[in-house]
Amino acid sequence: MPVVVLGSINLDLIARIKRVPKPGETGLAESMTTSPGGKGANQALASRRMGRDTALLGMVGDDAFAMQALKFLRQDGVDLSHIGVSRDRPTGLAMIVVEESGQNAITVVPGANGAIDDEVLKDLRQVLTSRDILLLQLEIPFDVVEEAIRIAKRAGARIILDPAPAQERLPKSFYRVDIITPNQGEAETLLNTSITDVRSAKAAARQLRGRGVEAAIVKLGEQGVVWATARGLFYLPGEPVKAIDAVGAGDAFAGALAARLDSGEALSDAIRVANHAAALSTTKIGAQSSFPTWQTVQAGLPGL
Repeated sequence: MPVVVLGSINLDLIARIKRVPKPGETGLAESMTTSPGGKGANQALASRRMGRDTALLGMVGDDAFAMQALKFLRQDGVDLSHIGVSRDRPTGLAMIVVEESGQNAITVVPGANGAIDDEVLKDLRQVLTSRDILLLQLEIPFDVVEEAIRIAKRAGARIILDPAPAQERLPKSFYRVDIITPNQGEAETLLNTSITDVRSAKAAARQLRGRGVEAAIVKLGEQGVVWATARGLFYLPGEPVKAIDAVGAGDAFAGALAARLDSGEALSDAIRVANHAAALSTTKIGAQSSFPTWQTVQAGLPGL
């Protein structure tokens, strides 16, 4: 019963700087590194490190960046047999600026991610079963996401949507998923409202659930996470860690959530694991390189 991820595959170009420049301002970075990334690839790796068989579907370019982008996925044993290769678009790139505080600003160049086509969706139809979890994000074309949701519904698979990067208006079909997992800023964009604390986050989660999803989770970073289900509204505080880099924390959360739900855990327990995995990821530099293993997460959560 694998976790199936359909999403973006990028190579991240990461600049570290004291403060992200304002519009029209030039800032001098302290360092520059490259790292595999893309929300689809990140979440697939995070799921795999949580101990679940995981398959990634997506596209890369026919270039040198592709091998670098797939490096950790291949090393950790993610199933890459359904990755397509675009002959006319490069592997996706993400330009990330990270402040000393750990906060970041990201610009994505989709490249081959924008070329995901019927062949990839054909593979999804063949791979996905009623026992699987499908994990989606929004760094690939909306029509591909819509069709993937339809495929998953027909197959009877459980669907998790990480609505990032968020947009004000999503197709109604996007709210037919089982679980939606925006962070604070994404929830504000989706609902055109302000979220300032746990109380307003709970109201946002309730409103998102009212649009049709079974469960709505709103991530609040260091403040924790809230979620709404048919059983009510819930809150889990953030974990006190020394954060140095928040890049990929949301992906660590999504991948861990999918993996633990796939293992049969209840939603509340899976959220507890995902919250811990995301917190741990902020204590190391980078996205994929910061994702913890299931053994590490177990050690920090007594009772699992």
